[in-house]
Amino acid sequence: MISTLELKQFRGLEHVKFENLGRVNLIVGGNNVGKTSILESLVLLCGNMNQLTELPTTFRELPQKGDDALASFWKLLLKNERIYEFRIISDIGSIEGCDTALGQWAFSRLRSDGNSLEISLIFESNGTVSIKNYKAPFHLSILSTKQKDPAVISELYNRIAPLNPDNETKIEELLRNSIEPRLRRLRYARPEGTKTHLVYVDLGEGKMIPFTQMGQAFARTLQVYCEIFAQRPKILLIDEIENGLYYEGMEDYWKGLMAVLEDQDVQLFATTHSRECMEAAYRAAKDIPSDPLRYLRLDRRIDDAAKIVATTFGKAEMATAIEFNLEMR
Repeated sequence: MISTLELKQFRGLEHVKFENLGRVNLIVGGNNVGKTSILESLVLLCGNMNQLTELPTTFRELPQKGDDALASFWKLLLKNERIYEFRIISDIGSIEGCDTALGQWAFSRLRSDGNSLEISLIFESNGTVSIKNYKAPFHLSILSTKQKDPAVISELYNRIAPLNPDNETKIEELLRNSIEPRLRRLRYARPEGTKTHLVYVDLGEGKMIPFTQMGQAFARTLQVYCEIFAQRPKILLIDEIENGLYYEGMEDYWKGLMAVLEDQDVQLFATTHSRECMEAAYRAAKDIPSDPLRYLRLDRRIDDAAKIVATTFGKAEMATAIEFNLEMR
């Protein structure tokens, strides 16, 4: 797992450092302080080739289509136009990126010893990529706020049983406990008259229905567990993890998710705007001996709003915030 993460001159962040990271890391803070930038830095640090090339549209909407929009995205990775290099540093390795001023972006990924070059990428302004010595250090999964194609999610579900049939039953239990108590079973099927295999849901009412008709919370939670059990990532990124979840079910959601992350040895980084989500995560984690939960907070400095400062805190600080109703988002 990643235990430290440091960013220098990356997007709107001049220099921030998070230490003592946990298995579950909730990224919090006000609007436009860099929460999404933390997720993007982790894609650059750990992502595979497809994830790197798709990064411009993974978490953001480009203002326009075409080469100029892609070039603009890479240029904006630097804090300002007077800076020519950024660094993303962690205990598993680092990334250095620089604008070559030739219509290209050069990235170097180094191992944790800081000496051995693992990857060299050239991002052309038209979005194409040249690669040398490429090797992703970790298997990374990403869930943005954009819903994946239901057929893709269903195919992930179909891959779970051959890997471990018990995990199908585990997903049903997790969804039943946190989202839909009526759930009896899930099935991967293509009913007569349909063109695509999907996951179908049995609610004990006779006819099974496609999971896409179950609402956002059910679909997104199913996707989270399909990513974990089918893709087997070491690091999972989720943007706005609270989306679609009703606050009364959040604690059960977190209890199930934390147990799966521990069992499958996955580290989570997720953004949230929701105090209810933060408190539910605290209640779910407070009695877990391994102390998995950390909050990664970004704030603007009071004396200089252009600068962002980073703070890592855990369950003790969150308990105090809940007791005295302090603002921690």
